[in-house]
Parts: sequence; structure tokens; C-alpha cells
Amino acid sequence: MARMDISIEHNQPMEYAREKFQAAIHEAENRYRNWIGRVDWSDDRRSATVSGSNYEVKFWYDDRDVHAQGSIPWTWKLMEGAMRSQMKKIIDNSA
Repeated sequence: MARMDISIEHNQPMEYAREKFQAAIHEAENRYRNWIGRVDWSDDRRSATVSGSNYEVKFWYDDRDVHAQGSIPWTWKLMEGAMRSQMKKIIDNSA
């Protein structure tokens, strides 16, 4: 297993960041349903842990950044740059 640790500045008001964060997690659930086994939301819905076969990644946001941190297969580590780019694209398109 490899570690993933990504943080990207969102530059958005908290309320807007919350809406976009939740929408992005739901979109990922729909788009990648064959790979996502489970999504566990925190009570305040400011974080979600996404897990499946051989991985678990926690996503959350704060007043400045969106974060993704967890354990992923080594082969996915090679795609971390692409994952970072995809997260940045989602954040930029939501502005």
C-alpha cells in the first residue's frame, strides 16, 4: 500500500465549499460505482471516507483547502498527479 496525501486550496466561502464538496463526492459515487464499495460521511458532512477493494481515502475540507488522505494501491500512486489535477479541475469549475 502507498500513502496519498493531497491538499488543494479552494478559495471559496465555506457554505459554497460545503455544497461543492458534497456534490463532488456524490458525483464520484455515481461515476465510479464499480470501484467505490462504500462512502461513510461524518455527522457534519464535512468529510467522507471512500473505500473499496484495497484502498481507503478520507476527503475533507476546511476554510482554505480540500484534502484527500489515505492508503491506496502502489499502482495508483503513479496516478496521484492525475488525481490532483482532477481535484483541481473540480474545484476550479465550481468557482
